[in-house]
Amino acid sequence: MKITAALMIPCLALGTAAAGEWTVKMKAVDGRVTYSHTQVSPVGEHVSFSGKPLTRGGGPARELIFNTFLNKPEDGFLRLDYQVELGGRHRARPPFQAQGKVLLRPGKPVIAAEAGGWKFIVELAGEAEGKPMRKSPGRLETVLKCGRASYPANFVYLPEEQYSAVLYGGTEDEVRRFMVGLLPNIPAMDGTFLLQYTLQLKEGGETLADTQGELILAPGGGKKSAAAGKDCVFSAKALR
Repeated sequence: MKITAALMIPCLALGTAAAGEWTVKMKAVDGRVTYSHTQVSPVGEHVSFSGKPLTRGGGPARELIFNTFLNKPEDGFLRLDYQVELGGRHRARPPFQAQGKVLLRPGKPVIAAEAGGWKFIVELAGEAEGKPMRKSPGRLETVLKCGRASYPANFVYLPEEQYSAVLYGGTEDEVRRFMVGLLPNIPAMDGTFLLQYTLQLKEGGETLADTQGELILAPGGGKKSAAAGKDCVFSAKALR
């Protein structure tokens, strides 16, 4: 799977911070519970955090791992490469993990990823000047259905960039693990594009889905589906 190079063209419309440091705000929301963290992220540098996030809503204490790389601005946006993980009681079974890349405008929070009831929201502090010179990125909405159970995973996406989410749940005796990996390819002349995907769903010692495949999607078009294991179907659609 090919990963494109970082966006490297400067854009003065973002103000003086574009050439130096930005403050990245993140939230991981699970129902009424919010885990948040803020960190300074200089352009062109990897920034890592591991520790206790700010918790609101009465949820359990969790450990946060948050890694970012903020690329140089282009067309009124800055691309943020991210990895986020919220840990549980068992280090090897984090309830929520996600990674990908998202275009951000200062002062405009974006729900970059959603999976299994979790929402990952990220924002650059500040205010953008002028109008962006490109459209905001599209959104991928996917779901794995196995019988009556559903496992959704949604991402704001860029072509030729990889996106993934991993969720752990269930009980001590019946651990559930869900993983999805996505790679949207560059659109063709008619706007359609090939979405490559990898899926895995395990319930205890049973593997319900373990497959990879491809779907052809059109932004704003309908949902496409494919069999994904015993009694399982994977569906995806692209929104403009």
